Parts: sequence; structure tokens; C-alpha cells
Amino acid sequence: MNTEQLHLRRKGTDSRSSALPSDYLRMVEEVFVTNFSEQVSKLALNPAPAFVAGGEVYADEIVVRVALVQEGRLAGTTVHASSDFDPQASSPKIEDLLSLCVDALGEVFGGLFETPDVLLTASMAEIAGLPLEWTQIDVSKRKIFVRVDKTNPVLDSAADEWLAKHDPEHARGVRESDEAAEQLFVLPPKAGKKPLH
Repeated sequence: MNTEQLHLRRKGTDSRSSALPSDYLRMVEEVFVTNFSEQVSKLALNPAPAFVAGGEVYADEIVVRVALVQEGRLAGTTVHASSDFDPQASSPKIEDLLSLCVDALGEVFGGLFETPDVLLTASMAEIAGLPLEWTQIDVSKRKIFVRVDKTNPVLDSAADEWLAKHDPEHARGVRESDEAAEQLFVLPPKAGKKPLH
């Protein structure tokens, strides 16, 4: 099972995905560090928690997530945001939808930092109003869906790496998934191949 399968999408459609670019994800992490560094330092945890971003683009949906994780802890606090996406539509553009998803994530984290004990508790089910299931919110007059859970994407990635090295079936499944995802998006020509004009 790969990380993508652990992070269930909001839409139930059968669709392959493409991961968001790592440069974009680093930028999202920097935005969260900039906006929430004071709140994170008030948690007074050693080692200090860090923000980790991830996400995928599907043929009909964008999913972006940001987790607050701490080394040595199994659970993290992960906020997921989802938006409908139509790659054929001229508006809204994917950049606009990604920005709205990031704003929604920031809104949820802002609320979580108002009660910092939520970030440290093992059970989020006791917190009233926390969107544990996909919940619609409006961001700049657009519908964005959010949910919160205790997944830790750092541990998920470590498990994926271990499986890739030790389980040939897992590696084959990842390859097949990547090949199918390439069919969804227009990719630049590979080195040595001339573009079609």
C-alpha cells in the first residue's frame, strides 16, 4: 500500500494521480512556517514540530495536505483540503485552486492553534466542530472541502521506501500507477526526443 492509498480522496471516482511538484510543496511548507512559527514555538516541544506538505492532482480533483509532525511521535496532525478540478476548463486555473486549498488549510490550522492541546491529544474525536470527515467550507466564494486526521506522512513515506526496497510487488504497483498517471497530463518531451509540432 502506498502513501497515496492511505490518504483517501474525497471523490470516489477511479482516477490515477500525479504528485504535486516538490518545489511547490516546499513553498507551501515555508508559508506555514512563516505564518505559524510563533504558535509552534508556544507548544514548547523538543524537538520542535515541523510542517510537511503533500498532495496530488487527479483528473477531477486536487488534494493538498499539510501535517504538523514531531520526530519521535507516531501521530501527526494532518489537515487535508480538496477541490473539484476540471483540467479542460479555462477557469479556475489549477494555480487558483491550489491557492484556495492552501488558504483553507491555513484557516483550519489557525483554528487548531487556538486550542493547542488539540495538536497534542491522541483523540481528536472529543474536539467539537473538528472536521473529521470531508466538510465543505467557502474560501473566496469557492467550495473547498477539508478534513483533519492524525496521519503522519513522514512515517508513511518511510514505510513506502522500505516497501520499495523489500517488496517487488509494491515496486511494480508504483510503476504501473506512475505510467497510468502520465496518461492524464501533458508532459514535456523526454531528453533526446523532439517535441511534436
